[in-house]
Amino acid sequence: MIGIERAVGRLERAADLLAGIALIAMMLVISADALGRLFGAPLQGAYEFTAYYLMVVVAFMALPRSYVTGGQVRLELMERWLKRAPGNLWPRLVSAMLLAAFGVLLWFATEEALRRIAERETTFGVIQWPLYLSYLWMPLGVALLSARLALDILRPREAGELPETAATGGAE
Repeated sequence: MIGIERAVGRLERAADLLAGIALIAMMLVISADALGRLFGAPLQGAYEFTAYYLMVVVAFMALPRSYVTGGQVRLELMERWLKRAPGNLWPRLVSAMLLAAFGVLLWFATEEALRRIAERETTFGVIQWPLYLSYLWMPLGVALLSARLALDILRPREAGELPETAATGGAE
């Protein structure tokens, strides 16, 4: 079990690194486009590349690690009382509900991505970007998040507790 948690953790960190690289690339592309506009030579396809590729990578590749680190908005309205349930029932129930919701999202996102890949859809314009490639990132990010949620059902963690410390009992 610890080996699976470590593998998922490595994939989460790699996805987060990819999201960070995409964010930096987005900044550079937008800056280059803005500078180009000052001199009358905007960067062709900058909007499409940013909107259809980089933003999607940033949003969905950062999703699993954001969940793991507790970086998302959390409602802790009744958590103090619900934590009293035996067997860590409350965090398992929350993870199961999230897994069900993201499982549905994963199903439809994968179905849509496969359809777009089969159609080889592209954008209109001067540069015809292969739009179908941008549909890969959502199922990948949601699948990785779903794997983490499944692990959290089996071995609940405290909010924001990193799996690398939870799996080893705090000793790395």
